[in-house]
Amino acid sequence: MSADQQRQERVVRLLNLVAYASKHPDLTVMEIARDLGADPQQVRDDLDLLYMSGVGTGPGEMIELEHSWKGVRIIDDQGLTKPLRLTPAEASALLVLLDSLETMPGLVDARAVRSAAAKIRAVTKSSGIGDADHPADSSVAGTVADALSQKRQLAITYYSATSDTTSRRQVEPASLFHEDGNTYLRAAEAGEMKTFRLDRIREASLLDETSTASDTDFDSADPFGMAQQANAQLLIHPDATWLADYWDIDIESDDINSETGWVPATMRYGSGDWLVRFCLGQADRVRIVEPRELADELTARVDSALEALD
Repeated sequence: MSADQQRQERVVRLLNLVAYASKHPDLTVMEIARDLGADPQQVRDDLDLLYMSGVGTGPGEMIELEHSWKGVRIIDDQGLTKPLRLTPAEASALLVLLDSLETMPGLVDARAVRSAAAKIRAVTKSSGIGDADHPADSSVAGTVADALSQKRQLAITYYSATSDTTSRRQVEPASLFHEDGNTYLRAAEAGEMKTFRLDRIREASLLDETSTASDTDFDSADPFGMAQQANAQLLIHPDATWLADYWDIDIESDDINSETGWVPATMRYGSGDWLVRFCLGQADRVRIVEPRELADELTARVDSALEALD
Protein backbone atom coordinates (compact mmCIF):
# COMPACT_ATOMS: atom_id res chain seq x y z
CA MET A 1 0.00 0.00 0.00
CA SER A 2 1.39 3.42 -0.97
CA ALA A 3 1.91 6.25 1.51
CA ASP A 4 -1.03 8.20 0.02
CA GLN A 5 -3.34 5.21 0.39
CA GLN A 6 -2.20 4.73 3.99
CA ARG A 7 -2.98 8.37 4.78
CA GLN A 8 -6.40 8.14 3.14
CA GLU A 9 -7.16 4.94 5.04
CA ARG A 10 -6.20 6.55 8.33
CA VAL A 11 -8.39 9.63 7.68
CA VAL A 12 -11.38 7.35 7.10
CA ARG A 13 -10.50 5.36 10.23
CA LEU A 14 -10.19 8.52 12.34
CA LEU A 15 -13.53 9.93 11.21
CA ASN A 16 -15.17 6.59 11.87
CA LEU A 17 -13.59 6.47 15.32
CA VAL A 18 -14.94 9.93 16.27
CA ALA A 19 -18.47 8.95 15.25
CA TYR A 20 -18.34 5.51 16.91
CA ALA A 21 -16.87 6.74 20.20
CA SER A 22 -19.43 9.58 20.35
CA LYS A 23 -22.35 7.17 19.91
CA HIS A 24 -20.93 4.57 22.34
CA PRO A 25 -19.55 6.63 25.25
CA ASP A 26 -19.43 3.69 27.67
CA LEU A 27 -17.04 1.51 25.65
CA THR A 28 -13.38 1.03 26.52
CA VAL A 29 -10.51 1.17 24.03
CA MET A 30 -10.39 -2.62 23.97
CA GLU A 31 -14.11 -2.86 23.23
CA ILE A 32 -13.92 -0.23 20.48
CA ALA A 33 -10.97 -2.08 18.91
CA ARG A 34 -12.94 -5.33 19.05
CA ASP A 35 -16.04 -3.79 17.43
CA LEU A 36 -14.08 -2.02 14.69
CA GLY A 37 -11.78 -4.96 14.01
CA ALA A 38 -8.70 -2.90 14.85
CA ASP A 39 -5.62 -3.35 16.99
CA PRO A 40 -6.05 -1.75 20.48
CA GLN A 41 -2.69 0.06 20.19
CA GLN A 42 -3.77 1.45 16.82
CA VAL A 43 -6.98 2.77 18.40
CA ARG A 44 -4.93 4.43 21.18
CA ASP A 45 -2.60 6.02 18.62
CA ASP A 46 -5.59 7.26 16.62
CA LEU A 47 -7.17 8.78 19.73
CA ASP A 48 -3.90 10.58 20.52
CA LEU A 49 -3.84 11.97 16.97
CA LEU A 50 -7.50 13.05 17.15
CA TYR A 51 -6.70 15.04 20.28
CA MET A 52 -4.39 17.20 18.13
CA SER A 53 -6.87 17.53 15.24
CA GLY A 54 -9.81 19.79 14.50
CA VAL A 55 -11.58 22.08 12.06
CA GLY A 56 -9.03 24.84 12.70
CA THR A 57 -5.89 25.66 14.66
CA GLY A 58 -7.15 28.05 17.29
CA PRO A 59 -8.74 27.60 20.73
CA GLY A 60 -12.18 26.02 20.52
CA GLU A 61 -11.43 24.55 17.10
CA MET A 62 -9.78 21.31 18.21
CA ILE A 63 -11.32 17.95 19.07
CA GLU A 64 -11.38 17.42 22.82
CA LEU A 65 -11.47 13.92 24.29
CA GLU A 66 -10.31 11.79 27.19
CA HIS A 67 -9.27 8.15 27.02
CA SER A 68 -7.81 5.65 29.44
CA TRP A 69 -8.16 1.95 30.18
CA LYS A 70 -11.50 2.80 31.82
CA GLY A 71 -13.10 4.26 28.70
CA VAL A 72 -13.24 6.92 25.98
CA ARG A 73 -15.13 10.21 26.32
CA ILE A 74 -15.58 12.63 23.40
CA ILE A 75 -16.02 16.07 24.99
CA ASP A 76 -16.11 18.16 21.78
CA ASP A 77 -16.35 16.43 18.40
CA GLN A 78 -16.22 19.73 16.43
CA GLY A 79 -19.29 18.62 14.48
CA LEU A 80 -17.41 15.81 12.76
CA THR A 81 -20.18 13.33 13.62
CA LYS A 82 -22.84 15.40 11.86
CA PRO A 83 -23.99 14.48 8.33
CA LEU A 84 -22.44 16.47 5.50
CA ARG A 85 -24.74 18.98 3.79
CA LEU A 86 -24.18 19.50 0.09
CA THR A 87 -25.34 22.39 -2.06
CA PRO A 88 -26.90 21.42 -5.42
CA ALA A 89 -23.70 22.43 -7.24
CA GLU A 90 -21.57 20.38 -4.82
CA ALA A 91 -23.85 17.37 -5.23
CA SER A 92 -23.54 17.55 -9.02
CA ALA A 93 -19.77 17.84 -8.83
CA LEU A 94 -19.58 14.88 -6.46
CA LEU A 95 -21.75 12.76 -8.76
CA VAL A 96 -19.43 13.51 -11.68
CA LEU A 97 -16.44 12.50 -9.55
CA LEU A 98 -18.13 9.27 -8.41
CA ASP A 99 -19.01 8.38 -12.01
CA SER A 100 -15.35 8.77 -12.98
CA LEU A 101 -14.16 6.71 -10.01
CA GLU A 102 -16.53 3.90 -10.93
CA THR A 103 -14.62 3.43 -14.18
CA MET A 104 -11.30 2.96 -12.35
CA PRO A 105 -11.35 -0.65 -11.08
CA GLY A 106 -8.75 -1.52 -8.51
CA LEU A 107 -8.48 1.98 -7.07
CA VAL A 108 -11.75 2.05 -5.12
CA ASP A 109 -14.53 -0.22 -3.94
CA ALA A 110 -16.97 -0.05 -6.87
CA ARG A 111 -19.91 -1.10 -4.70
CA ALA A 112 -19.25 1.71 -2.25
CA VAL A 113 -19.03 4.21 -5.11
CA ARG A 114 -22.32 3.04 -6.63
CA SER A 115 -24.00 3.11 -3.21
CA ALA A 116 -22.81 6.66 -2.49
CA ALA A 117 -23.93 7.88 -5.92
CA ALA A 118 -27.35 6.25 -5.46
CA LYS A 119 -27.86 7.98 -2.11
CA ILE A 120 -26.99 11.38 -3.58
CA ARG A 121 -29.31 10.84 -6.55
CA ALA A 122 -32.09 9.77 -4.18
CA VAL A 123 -32.20 13.21 -2.56
CA THR A 124 -31.91 15.16 -5.82
CA LYS A 125 -34.49 15.54 -8.54
CA SER A 126 -32.54 13.55 -11.09
CA SER A 127 -29.14 12.03 -11.81
CA GLY A 128 -27.87 15.56 -12.23
CA ILE A 129 -28.96 19.04 -11.16
CA GLY A 130 -29.76 21.47 -13.93
CA ASP A 131 -27.82 24.71 -14.15
CA ALA A 132 -31.11 26.59 -14.37
CA ASP A 133 -32.34 25.18 -11.06
CA HIS A 134 -31.66 27.86 -8.43
CA PRO A 135 -33.58 27.03 -5.25
CA ALA A 136 -34.34 29.88 -2.90
CA ASP A 137 -31.74 30.26 -0.16
CA SER A 138 -33.50 31.08 3.12
CA SER A 139 -30.33 30.72 5.20
CA VAL A 140 -28.54 33.55 6.99
CA ALA A 141 -25.90 33.66 4.24
CA GLY A 142 -28.61 33.97 1.59
CA THR A 143 -30.36 36.77 3.47
CA VAL A 144 -27.09 38.64 3.91
CA ALA A 145 -26.33 38.25 0.19
CA ASP A 146 -29.77 39.65 -0.64
CA ALA A 147 -29.23 42.61 1.67
CA LEU A 148 -25.90 43.43 0.00
CA SER A 149 -27.25 43.13 -3.54
CA GLN A 150 -30.41 45.11 -2.77
CA LYS A 151 -28.64 47.64 -0.48
CA ARG A 152 -31.07 47.04 2.36
CA GLN A 153 -30.59 47.03 6.11
CA LEU A 154 -30.70 43.87 8.22
CA ALA A 155 -32.13 42.89 11.59
CA ILE A 156 -29.84 40.21 13.02
CA THR A 157 -29.62 38.11 16.15
CA TYR A 158 -25.90 37.91 16.89
CA TYR A 159 -23.89 35.83 19.34
CA SER A 160 -20.77 37.56 20.64
CA ALA A 161 -18.13 35.06 21.74
CA THR A 162 -16.10 37.75 23.51
CA SER A 163 -18.97 38.63 25.89
CA ASP A 164 -20.87 35.32 25.63
CA THR A 165 -24.12 37.20 24.93
CA THR A 166 -26.76 37.14 22.21
CA SER A 167 -28.36 40.40 21.11
CA ARG A 168 -30.73 41.78 18.49
CA ARG A 169 -29.17 44.42 16.21
CA GLN A 170 -30.03 46.55 13.20
CA VAL A 171 -27.13 46.96 10.79
CA GLU A 172 -26.30 48.39 7.37
CA PRO A 173 -24.32 45.76 5.41
CA ALA A 174 -21.29 46.98 3.45
CA SER A 175 -19.28 43.93 2.33
CA LEU A 176 -18.11 40.40 3.07
CA PHE A 177 -14.55 39.16 3.50
CA HIS A 178 -12.83 35.88 4.35
CA GLU A 179 -10.11 35.43 6.95
CA ASP A 180 -8.61 32.25 8.50
CA GLY A 181 -11.34 30.02 7.09
CA ASN A 182 -14.25 32.18 8.31
CA THR A 183 -16.56 34.61 6.49
CA TYR A 184 -17.22 38.02 8.04
CA LEU A 185 -19.81 40.72 7.39
CA ARG A 186 -18.71 44.34 7.52
CA ALA A 187 -21.68 46.46 8.52
CA ALA A 188 -22.46 49.78 10.17
CA GLU A 189 -24.35 49.81 13.46
CA ALA A 190 -25.47 53.21 14.74
CA GLY A 191 -22.98 54.82 12.36
CA GLU A 192 -20.01 52.73 13.55
CA MET A 193 -18.44 50.17 11.21
CA LYS A 194 -18.25 46.73 12.86
CA THR A 195 -17.34 43.16 11.91
CA PHE A 196 -19.71 40.20 12.41
CA ARG A 197 -18.68 36.58 11.93
CA LEU A 198 -21.27 35.04 9.64
CA ASP A 199 -21.62 31.72 11.47
CA ARG A 200 -22.43 33.61 14.68
CA ILE A 201 -25.46 35.34 13.14
CA ARG A 202 -28.30 33.21 14.48
CA GLU A 203 -31.10 34.91 12.50
CA ALA A 204 -31.27 37.57 9.80
CA SER A 205 -34.19 39.34 8.16
CA LEU A 206 -34.37 42.05 5.51
CA LEU A 207 -35.66 45.49 6.46
CA ASP A 208 -37.24 48.10 4.20
CA GLU A 209 -34.67 50.78 5.12
CA THR A 210 -31.89 51.42 2.61
CA SER A 211 -28.29 50.66 3.55
CA THR A 212 -25.92 53.55 2.84
CA ALA A 213 -22.82 52.03 4.46
CA SER A 214 -19.65 52.11 2.37
CA ASP A 215 -16.44 50.15 2.89
CA THR A 216 -13.90 52.47 1.28
CA ASP A 217 -11.60 52.33 4.32
CA PHE A 218 -11.36 48.54 4.39
CA ASP A 219 -7.75 47.29 4.50
CA SER A 220 -7.40 43.65 3.45
CA ALA A 221 -3.99 43.49 5.15
CA ASP A 222 -5.61 44.52 8.46
CA PRO A 223 -9.27 43.45 8.09
CA PHE A 224 -10.12 43.90 11.78
CA GLY A 225 -8.41 47.29 12.11
CA MET A 226 -6.16 46.10 14.91
CA ALA A 227 -3.32 48.39 13.83
CA GLN A 228 -5.38 51.35 15.07
CA GLN A 229 -6.23 49.78 18.43
CA ALA A 230 -4.61 50.44 21.78
CA ASN A 231 -1.59 48.40 22.87
CA ALA A 232 -1.48 46.71 26.28
CA GLN A 233 1.67 45.80 28.18
CA LEU A 234 1.46 42.26 29.56
CA LEU A 235 3.47 39.71 31.48
CA ILE A 236 3.26 36.10 30.24
CA HIS A 237 4.17 33.09 32.35
CA PRO A 238 7.29 31.42 30.86
CA ASP A 239 5.35 28.17 30.35
CA ALA A 240 2.55 29.97 28.46
CA THR A 241 4.42 31.79 25.69
CA TRP A 242 2.61 29.41 23.29
CA LEU A 243 -0.37 31.77 23.61
CA ALA A 244 1.39 33.95 21.02
CA ASP A 245 0.71 31.21 18.45
CA TYR A 246 -3.06 31.65 18.87
CA TRP A 247 -3.56 35.29 19.86
CA ASP A 248 -2.18 38.59 18.58
CA ILE A 249 0.49 38.69 21.29
CA ASP A 250 4.02 39.92 20.63
CA ILE A 251 6.64 38.47 22.94
CA GLU A 252 9.03 41.38 23.46
CA SER A 253 11.95 39.34 24.70
CA ASP A 254 12.92 35.83 25.65
CA ASP A 255 14.46 37.30 28.78
CA ILE A 256 12.45 36.66 31.93
CA ASN A 257 11.65 39.73 34.01
CA SER A 258 14.02 39.59 36.97
CA GLU A 259 11.42 41.00 39.40
CA THR A 260 8.41 38.89 38.44
CA GLY A 261 9.93 35.84 36.74
CA TRP A 262 7.53 36.40 33.82
CA VAL A 263 8.09 37.33 30.15
CA PRO A 264 7.14 40.86 28.91
CA ALA A 265 4.77 41.07 25.94
CA THR A 266 2.36 43.44 24.15
CA MET A 267 -1.13 42.84 22.81
CA ARG A 268 -3.49 45.04 20.79
CA TYR A 269 -7.08 45.09 22.01
CA GLY A 270 -10.32 46.72 20.94
CA SER A 271 -12.21 46.66 24.24
CA GLY A 272 -10.87 47.07 27.75
CA ASP A 273 -13.61 44.81 29.11
CA TRP A 274 -12.60 42.12 26.60
CA LEU A 275 -8.94 42.34 27.65
CA VAL A 276 -9.84 41.99 31.33
CA ARG A 277 -12.03 38.96 30.61
CA PHE A 278 -9.30 37.47 28.42
CA CYS A 279 -6.77 37.75 31.25
CA LEU A 280 -9.28 36.33 33.74
CA GLY A 281 -9.74 33.38 31.40
CA GLN A 282 -5.98 32.89 31.31
CA ALA A 283 -5.83 33.38 35.10
CA ASP A 284 -2.38 32.02 35.98
CA ARG A 285 -0.81 32.72 32.57
CA VAL A 286 -1.32 36.45 31.79
CA ARG A 287 -1.06 39.66 33.82
CA ILE A 288 -1.81 43.25 32.76
CA VAL A 289 0.88 45.86 33.42
CA GLU A 290 -0.51 48.77 31.36
CA PRO A 291 -3.03 50.38 31.10
CA ARG A 292 -2.99 50.69 34.85
CA GLU A 293 -6.75 51.14 35.13
CA LEU A 294 -7.34 47.78 33.42
CA ALA A 295 -4.80 46.11 35.72
CA ASP A 296 -6.71 47.54 38.70
CA GLU A 297 -10.02 46.36 37.23
CA LEU A 298 -8.58 42.86 36.78
CA THR A 299 -7.43 42.81 40.42
CA ALA A 300 -10.82 44.08 41.60
CA ARG A 301 -12.69 41.33 39.73
CA VAL A 302 -10.36 38.67 41.11
CA ASP A 303 -10.84 39.97 44.67
CA SER A 304 -14.62 40.06 44.17
CA ALA A 305 -14.66 36.47 42.95
CA LEU A 306 -12.54 35.30 45.89
CA GLU A 307 -14.84 37.11 48.36
CA ALA A 308 -17.85 35.40 46.80
CA LEU A 309 -16.22 32.03 47.43
CA ASP A 310 -15.64 32.71 51.12
